[in-house]
Amino acid sequence: MYLLTFIISTMSIILLFRLFYIQIVKGPFLAEAAFMQKTGPLVDKLRGGIYDTKGKSLTGSFIASFAVIAPNWLSAQEKQLLVENDILDSVDSSEIETIQLTPENSQIVYDLKGRTPGIAIYNKEMRYGPDALATHVVGFQGQTGIEKTFNSFLESDIKRYYVIRDGLGQPIGGIALQKPMTEAWGIKLTIDRKIQKIVEDIMDESIYKGAVVILDTNSGEVLAMASRPNYKQYKLEEYLNHEDAPLINRAVESYTPGSIFKIVILAAALEEKLADLNEVFYCKGFEQVGGNIFKCSSYDEGGHGELTLKSALAYSCNSVFIQLGMRLGEDKILKYARLLGLGEKTRIGLPEEKPGNIPKDGEVYYQDIGNISIGQGAIGITPIQAAQLLLTIVNDGVFKRPVLVKHIRDSAGNIHKNLGFQSPKDNVLSPETAQRVREALEDATKYGTGFRANPYKNHSIGGKTGTAETANGSPHAWFVGYYPAEKPELIICVFAEHGGSGSLKAATVFKEIVCQITSLTEN
Repeated sequence: MYLLTFIISTMSIILLFRLFYIQIVKGPFLAEAAFMQKTGPLVDKLRGGIYDTKGKSLTGSFIASFAVIAPNWLSAQEKQLLVENDILDSVDSSEIETIQLTPENSQIVYDLKGRTPGIAIYNKEMRYGPDALATHVVGFQGQTGIEKTFNSFLESDIKRYYVIRDGLGQPIGGIALQKPMTEAWGIKLTIDRKIQKIVEDIMDESIYKGAVVILDTNSGEVLAMASRPNYKQYKLEEYLNHEDAPLINRAVESYTPGSIFKIVILAAALEEKLADLNEVFYCKGFEQVGGNIFKCSSYDEGGHGELTLKSALAYSCNSVFIQLGMRLGEDKILKYARLLGLGEKTRIGLPEEKPGNIPKDGEVYYQDIGNISIGQGAIGITPIQAAQLLLTIVNDGVFKRPVLVKHIRDSAGNIHKNLGFQSPKDNVLSPETAQRVREALEDATKYGTGFRANPYKNHSIGGKTGTAETANGSPHAWFVGYYPAEKPELIICVFAEHGGSGSLKAATVFKEIVCQITSLTEN
């Protein structure tokens, strides 16, 4: 009797120790192992999001429904039904398949799910969707755009599991499990989703190839940046070899600026006190520099005749600006182009950004001055640089860089704000020079080549057209401007690749953008 009691007591103690070991010591490990055993290969690593300035997603992420189909659990008739509707490849199929539910197949799958354990349905977050905005800014996961620049911040080892399976490894019909997500993290941009949508809708109607950039004049924040042609991130492979290169972000590509470069020439001449807005020049319709003849738009009419420097900018007179460029000389032209941020990246955080092209000292010869004075030849700038140029002008000559990234929240919840993209503020022009340049730009939109940019409701603006000749095809069309003139709030650069006349094409798009943004803010 005592022996039996001893044996029972000893076994009880051993059992208790075993239970303690299994539940307490090995409990977490075994629980995870059990979870992994029941969970199929449907596992995602969570990735940080990319948001606009108000925290709205820019990737168009959405929840999609998927079905896991285990053919071995289906009857021959059920398999035949799925084959007839292109859901299964063959009635002989035995491999477990995962399909995304669509309006065409969802009803069939849901009807079968109620009759068989061979179908399980789960929901999954898709990163890119049809409602995505600023696709060229956002880029593609780890490859382009913000997705590439901040890939290390966006990546994580946090996993998300989906479908529970039974002991045989088959999905249990109607049961799904999603591991709880941690607080969302990612990149908050300065993009305003509403303004971005306005820009993209207008571009879809008016600009096949080109870019639009909008900056806040006070902060330098990029409120909108769009490039066309556009592409769908979830169909990326369809665009890889497209002849129109839709994957290129034209907002940060370099192009011949044409007459918008006259802003640089004017600012340099005023700052160096080599000219005055009221100085009278004479345009005979052309200028000869060395062996090169440069025509003005007024060539067929015999020239503009006498006109002030202010009017010369308004009418975009090539003759006067070549005369002005000759006064400056190549050294001063290149100096002020660089001071105003041309020839180097704006450093907004996009890996595809080009620096443009401002020739190095010694690369410009006497006969080249005619070309560079009117923004032709070796001069190349990007639309974001064109907007940055006016950012300095409207801020009284204080050089500012555009800002695209507001802050980063990493997967641990820490917020990083000092990203190193911003630069110290420097006065590159006197306030007086900046003010006089604005006077000329505002006249250009009152009676000059930029008059078509004036919006309705009598909002005054300032800006400059550009029609840049190209080696092949139609000219590039430019307009870069700001509004309202009295107290500028927004800078808008419109670029239409091979779009023709800056006055006819780019200026009218500028007007439409201003009108719609104004309506948005007034409502």
